[in-house]
Amino acid sequence: MLQVIRSYAALQAEQCLPLSRTKRTHIGGIWSLVAFLVATVIITYAAGRLDRLLSEAFVYEARAQTYLDLLEVREQFEEIIHQRSLALRELATFIGENPFAKQEEFTQRVQNIREIDDTVINVAAAPDLVVTLIHPLAPNMGALGLDYRTNEDQFPGIERMLNLGKELMTGPVDLVQGGKGLILRAPVYWPDPDFATEGDVDGSKRQLWGIVSLVLDYDQFLINSGIREAEERYDILIHAASPQVGTGPQMFTYGDQSLREADTVTLEFDFSFEEWMLEARTKGGWPKHAPDQWAKRALIASAGLMLLGTLLYVLQVSERRKRAEVLLSSGIEALNDGFVMFDAQDRLLLSNSKYKEMYELPPEVLKPGTPFAELLRIGVKSKQFPMGRYNEDEWIERRLAIHRENRTSETEQHLSGGRVIKASDRPLADGSYVGLRVDVTELSHAKDAAEAASKAKTDFMGVLSHELRTPLTVIMGVAQLSRNARMLSSSKALLKGYEDGEISHAEAKRLLDEMYDQLSGLMNRLVQSGEHLLHLINEILDVAKIESGSLVIEPSRCAVQDIVDPVIEQLRTLSSKKGLAFDVVQEADMVFADKVRTRQILFNLIGNAIKFTDTGFVRLVVKPVGDAVSFEVHDSGAGIPEAELQSIFEVFYQVDSTATRRAGGTGMGLAISRSLAEMQGGSLSVSSVVGQGSCFILTLPIRAAQSLEVNAAA
Repeated sequence: MLQVIRSYAALQAEQCLPLSRTKRTHIGGIWSLVAFLVATVIITYAAGRLDRLLSEAFVYEARAQTYLDLLEVREQFEEIIHQRSLALRELATFIGENPFAKQEEFTQRVQNIREIDDTVINVAAAPDLVVTLIHPLAPNMGALGLDYRTNEDQFPGIERMLNLGKELMTGPVDLVQGGKGLILRAPVYWPDPDFATEGDVDGSKRQLWGIVSLVLDYDQFLINSGIREAEERYDILIHAASPQVGTGPQMFTYGDQSLREADTVTLEFDFSFEEWMLEARTKGGWPKHAPDQWAKRALIASAGLMLLGTLLYVLQVSERRKRAEVLLSSGIEALNDGFVMFDAQDRLLLSNSKYKEMYELPPEVLKPGTPFAELLRIGVKSKQFPMGRYNEDEWIERRLAIHRENRTSETEQHLSGGRVIKASDRPLADGSYVGLRVDVTELSHAKDAAEAASKAKTDFMGVLSHELRTPLTVIMGVAQLSRNARMLSSSKALLKGYEDGEISHAEAKRLLDEMYDQLSGLMNRLVQSGEHLLHLINEILDVAKIESGSLVIEPSRCAVQDIVDPVIEQLRTLSSKKGLAFDVVQEADMVFADKVRTRQILFNLIGNAIKFTDTGFVRLVVKPVGDAVSFEVHDSGAGIPEAELQSIFEVFYQVDSTATRRAGGTGMGLAISRSLAEMQGGSLSVSSVVGQGSCFILTLPIRAAQSLEVNAAA
């Protein structure tokens, strides 16, 4: 691998040599002409496209700036109209509450409205559409007595306002007292003031009192709203969204009407009484291009010529680089192991497909330039790397610290998916480094399995030696006592009475019976220990026969009761001694099984349930399930951890394999039981909850044909 890296470095260095020193690197002839022409076309097209984009960008900036400037105009415009509209509503409310107010009351009320300032020419009230109240009075005397019905210029707008039943703005209007004004009007109804300026008019409920109006100085309004200032740079049009009906200034309009059909920037006003539009563009229309466009075009042309000038050099270098990359890629892809290379800044340079396959990281991550820290972080989040007792940040920092030591290292990585990778990293002179990844999963698993098997057999031998030694110790002890029967207390008492000649026949008989009872008890212990020892030996022999395939099963159709009753009879006493409730529910009649071996399985399952249950119950439920009979053994014991549920059926395995464990046994019973169940065409499974108990389920077929089919399938 290092030879490949050195070859790659050599090829990189070769690019700096004169052309005469290299092979197959000369670029000339028809292909260079084609490349040059294609590049010229592409650069010319790109230059034209860039020129258009610059022009479009300039126009876009102009439109954006226009939009921003118009936003400010719109805000000022809306603020003025909203304030005056509030003043008008307040006045309309006052009139609705005081329909017979006099000029003095009207003047006092208007003076208290804070929105009325110097820009307001006058505020007037026209009961029955005739102006009778006005403020200020002196400069507006000419407007008193104005009958809107006879005013051809203003009446269409008032009529439209009355039809809509809400306030409206018109202008510019030639005022009776002189000058131009912008007029806000609102209808006033009475006697109900709540409807003074709201909604459609219901003539059956409300009676029109008249109108109130507020006249703004038209020229001052244009200055205060910013329209005059904006007109220095933009063509502006302000108009209502709906078209005007009739003649005269029914609606407010301002600006160049030809802009309605032009390409403009458009904003909407936020008025409750009517929808208005503000349209604008730069003076004389939108610019075609920027003032310095020709300078930019010259710069683009210069850049294009520079690109064409460097094209031949690029063509020369590309051939050499391609050869180097192909050689390097072929070399690392040919490896049967993972290969990775990082630069001095810990950024990924390259990796082969085997490396990507090993770590199962997303393809978009394993690309040149990805930082090593990012690879670690993504691997942690995708559960690739087990972190042990560290949190994510601590684990990544530890890996980076090891990585930055910049020394040759060989480690064994255990991934979360169970894969084991041997990682070998070697730094290079420039600070970068290469890594080789070898998948040693099978070797590691084989090693672990061998160690586990060795440990299991060692534990089993320790357990077996303890289990065998216990009954042998009892047998030897009983044998010693039996050999010295004269040393028994009853024997000594009988012999002493006989020698003294003072023992009666009744006393002699009592002492003799006592001696026989002691000997019988010793013999019972001897027999029990012998039976236990025989059971252990039989288990060992059964395992040997099962592994060699010489164990013979003779199933037949038999009554379930013949299998279950002997087991219950022998184990009920054991459960009673522990104070456990032993329940039996028997709902099946016949089963196809080997009676002796099935009893052996049940003895093992129920015996274990009693052995590992201190309080509560043990229950045997026998019931038909389809074409099979299910023997369910429930208990309320400590339960089995989920991680151990399958291991308990392995030969030599025990959840607690120490010689001082609470319950006895060799750990072969469940393995033998499952093998016996499967040899009869059945199965043995378990479910358990720690702290609540366990349930072992033995399933055997009802008919012989089913058993044969199951065995054939197996």
